[in-house]
Amino acid sequence: MRFDKFTVRAQEAVVRAQEIAQTRDHSEVLPLHLLASLIAEEEGVVMPLLQKIGADMTKITSDISVALD
Repeated sequence: MRFDKFTVRAQEAVVRAQEIAQTRDHSEVLPLHLLASLIAEEEGVVMPLLQKIGADMTKITSDISVALD
C-alpha cells in the first residue's frame, strides 16, 4: 500500500490514527484508532453520515474510548 497514493484527507486521518495510538502507548494502529480519527474529524463525512442514520454518537464515542483504554 502506497501512502502517497491516498488522498490528503485520508493521509491526515491515518496520521491522526497513529497519533491516537501513540498517545495511548499502543504498539500498533488498529481499525479502531482509524475510526476514532474519522469520527474526530471536524469537517469529515463520517460523523454526519452516522448522525443521518440515527446513530447515537455519544454512545459510539464512549464505546470507542472504552475499547481503546
